[in-house]
Amino acid sequence: MKKITLLLAMAIIATACKAKAINTWNAYPAYSDITEIEPAGNLVYVLASEDLYSYNKNDNSLQTYDKTTVLNDCSIARIAYCKAAKRLLILYKNYNIDLLDGKGNVTNIPDYYNKSMTEDKTVNSIFVDGNYAYLTTSFGILKINVKNAEISDTYNLGYKVNNMVVSNGYMYLVTPTGTMKGNVTKNLLDKNNWNRINGNGFDAIFNIGGKLICLNNVAAYRLDENNGSTTELLSIFNKKAIFSNGKIICFGGESTAIINSITDFKTINTKFTAIAYDPSAQCFWQKNDENKLQSFTIDGNNQINIQSSGVKPEGPLYNYFGFLKFTNGMLYSCSGGYGKGGENLRNGCIQVLKDRNWVIYQDNLAQIVGHRYEDNISLDIDPSDINHVFMGGKTGLYEFQNGTLIKHYNIDNSPLQSALDDNKDYVVVETVKFDKNGNLWLLNSMAPSNSLMEYNPKDGKWTSHQNVALVNNSGQSLAGLQNLFFDSRGLLWFVNNHWVTPSLYFFQTDKDTLSSFKSFVNQDGTTLSLERVRCVTEDINGNIWIGTDIGPLMLELSQIYKGAGAIFTQVKVPRNDGTNFADYLLSGVDITCIAVDGAGRKWFGTNGNGAYLISEDNMTQVHHFLATNSRLLSNNIEDIAIDHATGEVFFGTDKGLCSYISDATAPSDEMTKDNVYAYPNPVRPDYNGPITVVGLSLNADVKIVTVNGVLVKQGRSNGGTFVWDGKDRYGNRVASGVYMVETATADGNKGTVCKIAVVR
Repeated sequence: MKKITLLLAMAIIATACKAKAINTWNAYPAYSDITEIEPAGNLVYVLASEDLYSYNKNDNSLQTYDKTTVLNDCSIARIAYCKAAKRLLILYKNYNIDLLDGKGNVTNIPDYYNKSMTEDKTVNSIFVDGNYAYLTTSFGILKINVKNAEISDTYNLGYKVNNMVVSNGYMYLVTPTGTMKGNVTKNLLDKNNWNRINGNGFDAIFNIGGKLICLNNVAAYRLDENNGSTTELLSIFNKKAIFSNGKIICFGGESTAIINSITDFKTINTKFTAIAYDPSAQCFWQKNDENKLQSFTIDGNNQINIQSSGVKPEGPLYNYFGFLKFTNGMLYSCSGGYGKGGENLRNGCIQVLKDRNWVIYQDNLAQIVGHRYEDNISLDIDPSDINHVFMGGKTGLYEFQNGTLIKHYNIDNSPLQSALDDNKDYVVVETVKFDKNGNLWLLNSMAPSNSLMEYNPKDGKWTSHQNVALVNNSGQSLAGLQNLFFDSRGLLWFVNNHWVTPSLYFFQTDKDTLSSFKSFVNQDGTTLSLERVRCVTEDINGNIWIGTDIGPLMLELSQIYKGAGAIFTQVKVPRNDGTNFADYLLSGVDITCIAVDGAGRKWFGTNGNGAYLISEDNMTQVHHFLATNSRLLSNNIEDIAIDHATGEVFFGTDKGLCSYISDATAPSDEMTKDNVYAYPNPVRPDYNGPITVVGLSLNADVKIVTVNGVLVKQGRSNGGTFVWDGKDRYGNRVASGVYMVETATADGNKGTVCKIAVVR
């Protein structure tokens, strides 16, 4: 009877919510630019946009691999399949190495990554022979035993090796100054056991049927193994040559050459940017015009016959996420680049994530506007129309409707001015922000006479709010005007993120007055020396925080209207070591962005030091995520945005977008049976993770009790979330049963009750 009752309870309280498990990571890689394809039996591995996926030919399924799942790093440079060991070698841009098998298991070989050496580590090619993979480098060869997952030998030859091959008991190397030959029975770690047989600087060398073929960018040659002489086989003008399962494929130009032997080769009048031959399916794989993986065959007349429509995992178009904004249940992003370490020349883009699907705004805009479209820096959404978006960047102001450009504002059709004479490539609008009335505010950096501007999209009216505080000694607008936002008081804040005049501002729109902070003195009377004021935001208590290159500074409520005499607080965190000493919060850390979560905690993104989560009272470091101790993609954080409904924290990094499910959501104004629930529910026997209660008010009191009223666990919510580890007060896992979640507000008013079913 007890069992039946439990099952009934489970049925009653089960929910179909799509809640995400806290403390988990997700990555959102782009797969749009296929660069390498490696057939591997039933799988086809694809390197695209420095990310990896596979296509299963048996069931037509796709599998993605990233750092938040199985890989040990990100930003992949090369892949190569070892058929004998049944492993894919993954070489990262930082020279870390992973080995991936067909079941998704990964073994890391970090030795090359960790090795400190004066030589250039650049890998020029990968040659696979049996269980071994040979990486040709600027100094010689790295030999990897793929089966045993270890570096077997390092051939430090003292010269660059472009490519290599093993043939008939000899190792052949092509270098910029000639072809080297070494007998594999001799100690080839000794430079003296290598002989130069040819003085030509080839790019690649391959073995077909025991015969050697060398290539440069104009022709393919038969190489005589004995005397080093060459005979031209065919003329080619291709950028890339690969050896793919018994075939040499020369591609990248307007035509493609396929070499099967020294007497069997053909040319087809088709341009490929990525291609491979699959012997098991007797077809070729290519990147098609839609950036998808597609198979084809070549008939006797050298005609291409497409076999499949093409596949590609869901993902963004680019791994550029310099600016993030979460609103209306969607993550809006644009590329960033400008002002983040110089001119990074990132392709212009707006990419929107909604329900794990991506919407890519029109991006072929260079052709439309007649100049470069790159380094977009900021965007905002019309409060009256979520499909109406304005974006600012290095090349002006862009207006979109439903993802399509409807107008571009520059020096020809607006008061916007160029930083370089009349150069339309430098109409710098680094930040945009709508007010509640639907007026757009923007800052025109380095303009001759305009800085702070207001635009009404309804009537097309422009208003200048220029102020002497926004110009330099030459009369030009400041060079790094960024990060517009309205605080809870209606003040419009922004910063100047430039080393000449690092500063903070707020504008009172109702009074048309500007206040500036160009000197920063802390509570100890110390004038702070800083070069960057990168960002500004407001905490839940109304204090203003700025991120600088020396750490975070806080402007308390009492100091906001003091102007030049304001005191900035460097929060002191006691060491609690009996010394009575304290340290400034994140002192010396270069803060790039700040976001405040539903519990009032601060997320600090940094330049080179990962991401920090600091408690609401600023006294506790809750997390410090680094690329080495977490699934964070990079230690360089460009922006942070938070989905307050789910607690998902998005990190835009210089290596792409990832997210972390935190234990804090936005608090609810009222706790009711409709918005307070727990997940997972029921808690099944194989689940050992956290149990999350959401929909709570700020600092709600939460009690977990049995149906008989026995207290199991008690605590307070983080924002609107409470996390239970499934254990009682003594650290023991609770038994099967139904548990009541009793809630009360921070001031003691009764909330609501929900149930959790636990099955052991």
